[in-house]
Amino acid sequence: MNMLKKILITATAILSVICYSTTAAFAAGFDVNNDDSVNVNDVTFLQNEISNFNDKTDYDLNNDGRVDVNDISTLQIEISNNDIKNIEANTKLSVTTNEYKKNVGDTVTFSITTNNAISDITYSSSDSSVAKIVSSDKNTVKVKVNKVGSATVTAKQCSKSISVKFNVEKAKCIDISEWNGDINFNKVRKAGVTCVIIRAGYGKDPNQEDNEFQKYYRQAKAAGLNVGAYWYSYATSVDAAKAEVKNCMKTIGGKEFDLPVFLDVEEYRQAILPKRTLTDIIKTFCNGMRDNGFDSGLYSAKSMLMDSAYPDEISSNYLIWLAAPNESYNKLPYFVDIHQYDWYGRVDGINDKTDLNYIYNLNY
Repeated sequence: MNMLKKILITATAILSVICYSTTAAFAAGFDVNNDDSVNVNDVTFLQNEISNFNDKTDYDLNNDGRVDVNDISTLQIEISNNDIKNIEANTKLSVTTNEYKKNVGDTVTFSITTNNAISDITYSSSDSSVAKIVSSDKNTVKVKVNKVGSATVTAKQCSKSISVKFNVEKAKCIDISEWNGDINFNKVRKAGVTCVIIRAGYGKDPNQEDNEFQKYYRQAKAAGLNVGAYWYSYATSVDAAKAEVKNCMKTIGGKEFDLPVFLDVEEYRQAILPKRTLTDIIKTFCNGMRDNGFDSGLYSAKSMLMDSAYPDEISSNYLIWLAAPNESYNKLPYFVDIHQYDWYGRVDGINDKTDLNYIYNLNY
């Protein structure tokens, strides 16, 4: 009988994680006690018959020519099978919100309510470049929206599914440094700004952290803004770019960003470098950020990028944040992800003028 219990436990454990797509009725032969239902009472009845050495052929449920504990195992599996079919047929999935309107850079976490505990829920996105599934557990999924557009995230359990639509618009973003003074980030957020890119510091030498970076970072996070950073570069060689990576990491190490860390390239001394040299400087810094776990990209003026580096090589590997305040986004190069469209913008919560940007894409 201990062997019998082991067989039954094993059968039940296997079935507990499986979904069935059919709901076929029991064969009448499994109703061994003839009470017009098939359940645990049939198992008890069959156990007694076998214990009394009854080898009636009607009890040979697995059709192996014998009546033994294997027939009890077959009966138990069939009962478990039917229970799961019934559960699956009545599975119901629901969410509190079926549609989200978000801005590029936002993250949404939502839960699935289900009455079915026999199987995990799986998730998929119709376009992961728009709505990317960052993580999920049994009933919760975290989605990051990375590009203007629409996408649907679908949760599926057994044969049942439910979908949530994401409509994603460009994000309004400010970039700031210590020169912006005191900022009321709650007012900034209420003014419609959803993203901020903060200068972390500049150059390769010690003590060149932006004086307001730590405060800005804490306050912007607390206000619910999506936060990124930039590092102002003076590098004229690959070795200097490596030193800037190390210096930047002293400031941003351990921070969590919603947006990338950008290298700010705009010095004249860099513009007159050979294109190959400047391109390698940019790649060195961006790769250094990635090696430390951060997404990365380049900030520069249109003329600087197009005339002093290899733009196709850079844009195929990193995000491009372009300063072009006198041009519309539609007239910019196809690879521009963030457009700095104003250097003299006004935003509630900031006393003086500030740079304004639109973020269209965070995929590279």
